[in-house]
Amino acid sequence: MSVKSLINQIQVYNPDSETELLERCYRFAQQAHKGQKRKSGEPYFSHCVKTAEILAELRLDTHTICAGLMHDVLEDTGITRQELQVRFGANIANLVEGVTKIGQYRPNVASATATAVITVEDRIHRKTQAETYRKLLLATAEDMRVILIKLADRLHNMETLNFLTSEKCQRIAKETLEIYAPIAHRLGIWRIMSRLEDLAFKHMHPGEYRKIAELLNQKLAEREAYCDKVVKQIRQVLEKRGIYADVHGRTKHIYSIHQKIQKGTPFNEIRDLIGLRILVKNEADCYIALGALHQRWNYHPDRLRDWIGNPKKNGYQSLHTTILDEGKTVEVQIRTYQMHKVAEDGIAAHWSYKEGVPTSAQGRSIFANYKQILEDIQETQDSPHQFVESMKLEFFQDEVYVFSPKGDLFTLPAGATVIDFAYKIHTDIGHTCVGAEVNGSIAPIRRVLENGDQVNIRTQPNAKPSRSWLSHVKTAAARNKIRHWYREKDRADALELGKKFIAAELRVSYLNARDCLNSPKLLDIAKQLNLKNLEELFIRIGNGYESATHVVNLLKPEVPEPETKTAADVETKRKSPGPAVQLENDIDLGMMRIMKCCNPIPGDQVVGYLTRGRGVSVHRSGCIRILDEPERLLAVKWTEKPPSVNGDQQPDVYPVKILVECSDRPGMLGEITTAIAQYKVNIRCGSFQPSTVHLDATASDNLTIDVTGAEQLDSVMQGILQLKGVQRVTRIS
Repeated sequence: MSVKSLINQIQVYNPDSETELLERCYRFAQQAHKGQKRKSGEPYFSHCVKTAEILAELRLDTHTICAGLMHDVLEDTGITRQELQVRFGANIANLVEGVTKIGQYRPNVASATATAVITVEDRIHRKTQAETYRKLLLATAEDMRVILIKLADRLHNMETLNFLTSEKCQRIAKETLEIYAPIAHRLGIWRIMSRLEDLAFKHMHPGEYRKIAELLNQKLAEREAYCDKVVKQIRQVLEKRGIYADVHGRTKHIYSIHQKIQKGTPFNEIRDLIGLRILVKNEADCYIALGALHQRWNYHPDRLRDWIGNPKKNGYQSLHTTILDEGKTVEVQIRTYQMHKVAEDGIAAHWSYKEGVPTSAQGRSIFANYKQILEDIQETQDSPHQFVESMKLEFFQDEVYVFSPKGDLFTLPAGATVIDFAYKIHTDIGHTCVGAEVNGSIAPIRRVLENGDQVNIRTQPNAKPSRSWLSHVKTAAARNKIRHWYREKDRADALELGKKFIAAELRVSYLNARDCLNSPKLLDIAKQLNLKNLEELFIRIGNGYESATHVVNLLKPEVPEPETKTAADVETKRKSPGPAVQLENDIDLGMMRIMKCCNPIPGDQVVGYLTRGRGVSVHRSGCIRILDEPERLLAVKWTEKPPSVNGDQQPDVYPVKILVECSDRPGMLGEITTAIAQYKVNIRCGSFQPSTVHLDATASDNLTIDVTGAEQLDSVMQGILQLKGVQRVTRIS
């Protein structure tokens, strides 16, 4: 499409569009992608134009269409965001950058065929995938126009997917079905949602797709002839009531037929392969038309739906009924022209093509509901599979409408239970729910709710949620609230248990519990373990991640041994080689010992402590084991080791323990050990286990390495920290 054709398409609905800006963006993107080809062999820029064309079909604002033209320039060319902002303004630059960010979150969707054996790599992959989904969803909420551009981009990519490898087609199709089609559904953009579903289904299950398509074609002429006959009859019935309407047939898309077959409905029993749609001028005519149809034909009362009086969360409004004609069932939808536009284009139907924002209260409500769902899903701690299923349910499932005893209307996803409804009302009501009355009858809390149910929740003050509820609730909000309650309960239990463990250990050690628990040294110990406060320390002890005995031993002051050594023993130790430290005034007070409690190494700031009968103990400055006796503290310094005569003497090395917190991915441990080896440092021992310290790390490497001093240790730690996936490196001792 030429720039002139694109502008003409836009000016049909927006005569005041910024044509000069559109032309500049068109030429700029065309030049930026010059020479680039798609897998089909077409110029890459053709994809950008098609994306803009889809956005124009949705009647979006000029800036959104301009961003659609340039949506790939940051990712695929050397253009920078700053250059875009200088040329076209911050608004367009922000949109292009937003689409680029979404493109960075590319989930490696697992193949459709699940294997029986789940490896460690699979679990790591799935956890990463779930986190990617969360980030993608969060990015879509920043500016609604960003996801609209991405949907247009994805639609055209799906239309040209056959030029990619089979494996890549499968991955992109599954991602489309799990992520982008549900988002389009939640935003009410049916024309994009149905196309994305059919294209994804075609590539994921080509055999089933062809089978349904062939079944549809077998009696297509017969169905169309019957449809034309019923359309004429309906028009005659409506004209007698003074209603002039557009009546036409509509074909059910292939993926929705597949879903019905999957639920157990044979193809020949699907009643709405071809339905009818009636478009009228106003809402009153909708109900008049419904009455006229029911007067002329029998209908299924249980399949009557009033989405006008109770619109769906995505803004959808319509009357649905199923009439009986000559033994056949015909599904009919009745709506106004404006309702039809909303049904096809969703939130885009409420869009201001001048201001680039939702203009109506209904449009703002759709956006607010979308963001609320995102927030609920963001908080889930589900496994990747459960997370995707939760997202599909929240985004894609039909709704049920239930009432409180006062007549307040509540919307829940189909399949929601009494528990979901209780948490929908209030968190405390959910926590204390013990049962319900549904339509005046006693019902269990696991009861699945149906349209029109009136629900009265029964509570008890001392009741509490059950973990088993997690397998029955359908909404992310209810699941999150139940899990939060148990996290807080488990935390409180661990806190109390940790305090008991410490108190018991203090009694065994004959230490005053009150003094020790109020001692500043206890907080120093917590900080040394990378914990924020004493509460976190007690919780870790209560959960078994830290030893109460170890903590109490650190609290104990360094108690000097009795002077039982003979003069000969003292003289022998004085003559033996000592550590490379000495008093700053070079006075010899006897043996000097490097203490293991803080394990100082050359280069550390150190201090000496004069003991009774055991010489001077050397600690790192600030060590919590040093007694508060300033008169016993001595200034010490490291000494340089004299070089050997022949120059072949190896430098002294000192064992140091470090903690590496990192991602639990294949090859991570190998990369860490390789990084250490580059500094010619020996790894004395180590262990690898799940991280229990920080939430952003999934694994911990406890390593003991031999270094010549603090300078080499810093270099090694910085080298490890540069590795991808490493969150932090901490010296333990």
